[in-house]
Amino acid sequence: MATPALSQPCFVDLTPDQQNFNIYDSLKQIAGFDIPAYDQIVIAYYGTTNNIQTVEYKNAGSLVATLTLSYGSIPPTTNDANLTNVAISFPA
Repeated sequence: MATPALSQPCFVDLTPDQQNFNIYDSLKQIAGFDIPAYDQIVIAYYGTTNNIQTVEYKNAGSLVATLTLSYGSIPPTTNDANLTNVAISFPA
């Protein structure tokens, strides 16, 4: 049987706050923006390509954030277009 992670020798000197650290909250902030709580993702693509146009994040059916992706040519007409920008917007 595997030993629980927090009982490993490298974790014995951690304070309770360090033991309860949520790496996912930190990763969202490191990525450059914080997306509010969501329970649904809606992805729209450019035509028949695999290039994502928008990603909508929704919570209980209400929009909480939208990512808009831009490529070297708009609209991209081939798969795997060169991504140039990702912008986030929040409803007013």
